Amino acid sequence: MRSLRSLSVVVSLLVVPALPALAEDKRPAEAPKAQAEKPKCEEHGVQKTLCTRCNPKLAAVFKAKSDWCAEHERPESQCVICHPELAKKGVK
Repeated sequence: MRSLRSLSVVVSLLVVPALPALAEDKRPAEAPKAQAEKPKCEEHGVQKTLCTRCNPKLAAVFKAKSDWCAEHERPESQCVICHPELAKKGVK
């Protein structure tokens, strides 16, 4: 009986430390953030597909959403003149 108990203690000491390593292998790989980010307009620093200065036809969409700065002719959410904090995010 003692030998069985001793054997179970030895086996548990060998197996338990390996359990976290086995659990890590089953986790799905995370996608790098660089691939998840949308391409930006190099000239204006906003998402390329949402750049109204490169694609003026998009202005109607932003105006319909009431996201338009009439004074500076761009979406309010992209107006770095009215919102200087956007410059920290790379908006030009």
